[in-house]
Amino acid sequence: MTQDARPAPTQPLADGVRAMWRWEAAFAALVVVATAFAIAAWIDELMPWLPLAAALGEIAAVLVLPRMKHDRWRWELDDEELDIVQGVWSVTRTIVPLTRIQHVAVQRTGWTALFGIVRLHVHTAADATTIPGLVPARADDVRDRILARLQTPDDL
Repeated sequence: MTQDARPAPTQPLADGVRAMWRWEAAFAALVVVATAFAIAAWIDELMPWLPLAAALGEIAAVLVLPRMKHDRWRWELDDEELDIVQGVWSVTRTIVPLTRIQHVAVQRTGWTALFGIVRLHVHTAADATTIPGLVPARADDVRDRILARLQTPDDL
């Protein structure tokens, strides 16, 4: 590691996002296991092994992956940029210069409200980036900090 390397972001997501991801994984697991049962009912040689394998894999996906995803997701906002690191199997680091941001939105839905979180969407001309789980007050603060920086003249 060189001296010029950036420090990793340190801000975690809210705990509620882990619970939300776990419920989303559980709903997906139901679909996968039901599909496995349907296929195994159609092809007798796959019963009971395909549904059993699907169920075991989905149990792991529900119990392990949301925690790993939450533990590895980090973000940081400073005066110049929004820095995000995410990923379980493949880690992606996204750095968004604040001067490139065109639009910031805090998304509150009935689903996220069940877990006490909101999503923060940051849009540039080229792409959009989302912080998927912040407590509402924190998301409003981050949005306001970004907007305050956008309202100051560029340092030329």
